[in-house]
Amino acid sequence: MDPERFERELSLWLKEQGCLYAPRRRKAEKANRSGRLLVTLDGPCASGKTTLAAKMARDFQGQVIHTDDFVIPHALKTPERLAVPGGNCDAERLSREVTAPFRRGEPVLYQRYDCGADRLLPLERLPDTSLLILEGSYCNLPVLRACADVPLFLLVPWSIREARLLERESPASMERFYHRWIPLENAYFEAFRLPDAGCGLIRPHST
Repeated sequence: MDPERFERELSLWLKEQGCLYAPRRRKAEKANRSGRLLVTLDGPCASGKTTLAAKMARDFQGQVIHTDDFVIPHALKTPERLAVPGGNCDAERLSREVTAPFRRGEPVLYQRYDCGADRLLPLERLPDTSLLILEGSYCNLPVLRACADVPLFLLVPWSIREARLLERESPASMERFYHRWIPLENAYFEAFRLPDAGCGLIRPHST
């Protein structure tokens, strides 16, 4: 499926999901001859990216990869690395193992990172698919965005996102969100001016 056709179908599908969609501003793009489509679904924490990506994969017969599975190891989380916008994401490995080979039409072999155990999990092979949804904050870092056919950004007000976080996170976890994870996300959004005109914008009606 070509990106324009996918966006037309996506817009109708999102309406059924109770969302508004503002199409991205298209520019001249290098042809993707692999027959595969890479969609990035970015947005702030607790905006519903994971849930929406799962529904999209189900209804469009795609597969999902989560940027949360490509966080840098603890040993690399130095103040210098985290001071770089998006530095918490191992975008280089994600590109090398997933987005670049997918774009080339090659098999995708990757390792998820277990943050709790601070180790890489056994090698996995992505099931054959013509649609890959890369979901999570930092999926619009330049090395990843370069392979994307349809970049998307989910917009949900902070009041709703905070309520979701308070419902699912412990007080100690909320402190980490307030003082670490949210500032890191915001620094990334600000540094790369996201969402930009090249992102399709998704807004749930209920917000």
